[in-house]
Amino acid sequence: VQQFPLPLHKNSAGDTKASIAFTVLAEHIRAISFTIADGQLPSNTGAGYVIRRILRRAVRYYYSYLDYKQPLLHQLLPVIAKQFEAVFPELNAQLDFVSKVVKEEEDAFLRTVDKGLSMLNEALKDISGEEAFKLYDTFGFPLDLTKLVPAEKGLNLEEKGFEKEMQLQKNRSRSSAVLETPTWLTLNVIPYSKFFV
Repeated sequence: VQQFPLPLHKNSAGDTKASIAFTVLAEHIRAISFTIADGQLPSNTGAGYVIRRILRRAVRYYYSYLDYKQPLLHQLLPVIAKQFEAVFPELNAQLDFVSKVVKEEEDAFLRTVDKGLSMLNEALKDISGEEAFKLYDTFGFPLDLTKLVPAEKGLNLEEKGFEKEMQLQKNRSRSSAVLETPTWLTLNVIPYSKFFV
């Protein structure tokens, strides 16, 4: 943290991408750390999915706008725990655990970002909606990052194709949710039982 100071107690002045990234990190690390300390772990469903999305958004900001390519959020946790020790002592009490959870999430998503960026950097043509959706759906690679690389190379991303694939995925999800399965399954029917005393 000493080599990478962040204004965690107030919004940084200015509207440059870097200053916006600092503000996003400050806000997001509080949301992530308090919620994990309160018992909600990142996951692929429900409230855990919200935490994972918030964490990944923060990673995206420091990766893209601050050019910081290694886990950062977990380094900020001691500062947050100290600042809020009087009002939320639970974070300080669970600092090691929360730091471990956050770092594991950061490591996993940074690997995803590296893999997705290398795939995009190898592309010598416009990116189709299907390719963008595959990156999103299979690897969890965010669309806004998918847009950046082609734009830097003067290529295009077919967003309408991405939206179409996203809608198809939503329709598939709805269809599978509607399928009714019986709550009771009879395995073997026995007409009656005799008991002898």
